[in-house]
Amino acid sequence: MELSAGRMRKTILMIDDDADQREITRKILGAHGYQFAEADSCEEGLKFTLQYQPHLVLLDYLMPGMTGADFLHELTSNPHYKAVSETPVIMLTARTRNEVNQARLFQMGLRMYLEKPFNSHELINVIENVFALNDMRQRNRELEQRIKLTEYKYQDIIENANDLIFTLNAAGEFVFINRRLSVLTGYLREEWKDRPLLDIVLPEDRSTVEVNFKNTLKGKSRIFEMRIPGHNGRVLYLSTNINPILEHGEVTGCVGIARDVTQRKKLEQEITDLKNFNESVIQSIGSGLITLDLEKRITSFNQAAEEILGWRANEVIGLYLEEALPPEEVQRLLPQTEWRDAKDSSLLHREMEITRKDRKRIHVGYTVSSRRDNRNQHVGTIISFRDISQIKQMQAEVLRMDRLASLGVLASGIAHEIRNPLAGIKTVAQTLEEDLEEGDGKREYLARIIRQVNRMDELLRTLFSYARPQSPVRRPYKLQDIINEVKGLMLQRFERANIRFEEIYAEDLPLVLVDFHQTQQVFINLFLNAIDAMSGGGSLTIHARPVTKPPSRGDRRGKRFHEPQRNGRFAEVRVSDTGEGIPRENMQAIFDPFFTTKPQGSGLGLSIVYRIIEEHRGHIHVESEPGKGTTFSLFLPVEE
Repeated sequence: MELSAGRMRKTILMIDDDADQREITRKILGAHGYQFAEADSCEEGLKFTLQYQPHLVLLDYLMPGMTGADFLHELTSNPHYKAVSETPVIMLTARTRNEVNQARLFQMGLRMYLEKPFNSHELINVIENVFALNDMRQRNRELEQRIKLTEYKYQDIIENANDLIFTLNAAGEFVFINRRLSVLTGYLREEWKDRPLLDIVLPEDRSTVEVNFKNTLKGKSRIFEMRIPGHNGRVLYLSTNINPILEHGEVTGCVGIARDVTQRKKLEQEITDLKNFNESVIQSIGSGLITLDLEKRITSFNQAAEEILGWRANEVIGLYLEEALPPEEVQRLLPQTEWRDAKDSSLLHREMEITRKDRKRIHVGYTVSSRRDNRNQHVGTIISFRDISQIKQMQAEVLRMDRLASLGVLASGIAHEIRNPLAGIKTVAQTLEEDLEEGDGKREYLARIIRQVNRMDELLRTLFSYARPQSPVRRPYKLQDIINEVKGLMLQRFERANIRFEEIYAEDLPLVLVDFHQTQQVFINLFLNAIDAMSGGGSLTIHARPVTKPPSRGDRRGKRFHEPQRNGRFAEVRVSDTGEGIPRENMQAIFDPFFTTKPQGSGLGLSIVYRIIEEHRGHIHVESEPGKGTTFSLFLPVEE
């Protein structure tokens, strides 16, 4: 058994003899925060299920040896697996619904059925639905337990009350009625003596009462509920227990005890309605909601709070807030102020950075209010919050774009003034260089001047390209033609740097829908970065293939100029080097303008790459491991 690395919340065991399918599923589940376990047979799967007790099992239907149906039957019926018999199972199969007896599988306890092939979105949806159903079942069990406890409480109270006690003869007529009948209904006992029980019961309940009475005459005890009219037209619910009266071995009638449970029924319905209403409101609002008691213990944690902070409600309810958030953040969130002692539910409106369960930092806007009882006493705290990280980053991006726009205006305004002197300096330096004899030490100074002028000219052109980008003119091209053009320009540099260049293209690679020259610029910038990263030589590999959907990637919030294409086909182009890699602390900044770690770098190369890809409504993703190399994955739109 292999477990994927990282902090995982729930373990999913996959039982499938297809190693490729297990590997694909492992990556999908790992990307969504699940811990993954695997088995290649049902026999091994049963062993691992009992040993590791996963939260869910993904089970292939048709396997050599024990089949998926056999596994499910063994898991749910064999007492040996009783401890894990309720583990939710999702069946995976390439067979159609007509080829599989689904009804039998669901009777054995199957939770969900998923036909192959399926995509990652379908798989995650099914898994999350099963977990959600499990959570609902657990909450229902807890609610049923609380209702049972409430019933026991009322039962104890009713047992010590003056209940309606009566006896009936074999014809179902009252023989004896206690005084409770008068208290409940206002009728005198004398009025009902020798009259049938069915006459006092509401018409809708008479058939139920009659069936139970006849069963009692057969010697069976019966407990049921019936309704009778009370004072002022009220309807009373009576919990009724009738037992046979035996005389000389024969049933001659029955004795009954009827308890008034009208209030209990009303309360149960009100509690159910109120709980359902509150739960639906709390769970459906878009803001995270946390409630605390006086000791700062978490008493509720809604679905939005789970999504924003990464915690499950069942993980944090009952914990102190300091156990879910760093103490210094709790101190900022709940400062020691007088707002809690105010006579109303005063609010604090603030913004701050907060730490998720996965240790990521996000910006939240939040309000804190006092929770009060019916005497207006402070009994807890309500925290409502929203993730405003994207808003913050968008604000920063707007500011950055404003600055870049100003930079573009400034650059174009002074371009002539800068480039003319540069041209003059370069011309004079070249003229002086030609006048000096070979070996003259002054030629080196002039060569340096010329190199620096060239560098300044290149920096100006790069700056203009970034500050005033051109909209791409997209046409279909063979990706190989674009790469070959760039390779021709870079071949001498590859040879001088001792870099081996490799290309791998899928046979069914479609034409890419791009601006030829802008896409050339993308690969030139990436190749130059790769050369700089492999100072001691190495290999640079281009691997291109068609894909139907780009993978999920780390957010580049605040860096989006156009909404990327989400559906349709793409050409995935992986540019991989064996260089020094990118330090982890720099990963979030590599696409920022003017960010560079190279002494002679402008910091605009990757910014231009990112912007060009976004202008094409494509995607870019980067993976790097220090000391081993870097891979840039470009997802370019293709001709349909």
